[in-house]
Amino acid sequence: MIEQMISHVLNLILGGVVSYIFALYRQKKKENDALKAGLQALLRDRIIQAYNHYVQDKGWIPIYAKESIDACYRSYEALGENGVINDLMKQLNELPNYDDE
Repeated sequence: MIEQMISHVLNLILGGVVSYIFALYRQKKKENDALKAGLQALLRDRIIQAYNHYVQDKGWIPIYAKESIDACYRSYEALGENGVINDLMKQLNELPNYDDE
């Protein structure tokens, strides 16, 4: 009788622990997904800003800026998003790294 009660109590405790661990995992995954989405949005915005500034306004891109944008793109790509950004990066990479004037 006591052994059955102990067994039931242990089952309840272990079930609670497993449920708690699973809930923590789900919460951390949700937070991680939100951080990933936020970082993707920031990187995408930075690449678009660079495109607008260098391709549309200046017509050339300094080497330091190109290296910085390339680093942003590699991170953006590693996070799993591409789409329109690929085309923007192609145009950025085709720019000269000096002003013709």
